[in-house]
Amino acid sequence: MLCFDLSHTFARIRVQGSNRADFLHRMSTGDLARIKPGEVRHTVFTTPIGRMIDVATVVAFENSLLMLSSYVHREKLLRWLRKYVFFNDDVQFSDESQTLSHIGVFDIDDSTPAPIVETIQKNTQDVSPNVAFAVAAQPLGHAGWHVIGLSALPMVDPLAEYEDLRIRHGVASAPNEINEDYIPLEAGLWGAVIFTKGCYIGQEIIARMEARGQLAKKLMCLQTQVGAAVGDDLISGNDNAGKITSVTQDGAYALGYVRSAFAHQGQMLTTRAGNAITVL
Repeated sequence: MLCFDLSHTFARIRVQGSNRADFLHRMSTGDLARIKPGEVRHTVFTTPIGRMIDVATVVAFENSLLMLSSYVHREKLLRWLRKYVFFNDDVQFSDESQTLSHIGVFDIDDSTPAPIVETIQKNTQDVSPNVAFAVAAQPLGHAGWHVIGLSALPMVDPLAEYEDLRIRHGVASAPNEINEDYIPLEAGLWGAVIFTKGCYIGQEIIARMEARGQLAKKLMCLQTQVGAAVGDDLISGNDNAGKITSVTQDGAYALGYVRSAFAHQGQMLTTRAGNAITVL
């Protein structure tokens, strides 16, 4: 079992008011209009041209929604959301990132649930927003939980190990992979985009790319050589094939956005410095 303090990796933003679900529904890619207490759904907030502002997991309580979004983008996301609140919208936001802890618990052996989770409430329906609760998640390809609101934190593993795990499992994170340079589909966030819902900001661009079945680039796992670094261009012959966005501590693996023409398992690329790169 691995346990990470993710309090400064994910933000905790409370959304209240009678229009909270409808507002988030029309602002993002997910289906949130009819979310019920106890449910958890994923969504992406995008610009008018479909670029990512942030990604969020939305947890529904009886009288509020809690968004687990990117810590680094939290102020930007709040400014973006408040800009679109109209005079007749009953919706309020509060940043609880400094008041609620956030622990990630992952069973890398896929065996039994982590002991810490067994001691707290897993069903958010009957839990006060001020009481610890857990949300099932598999952000690292393993059985895991987001545990929110513990008063006493357990022993945790180094956050760098979490980064290594997410990179090796192809999980996008802000600000490296989740930013306004890319659209959700390029980041592999298909499960957070509902194509049958109504309009939202950025919907036209995203729907057009899905209908055409053509993406300019895709987020891919890469096998790298020591010396490859975040920001390195990926090269194939004389062509620019993409860019490295994250690298593991040992330099053996990376994430990068690769042009679709080169985003194939086994594709060989290099950096401008001559480091060999293999698309996994």
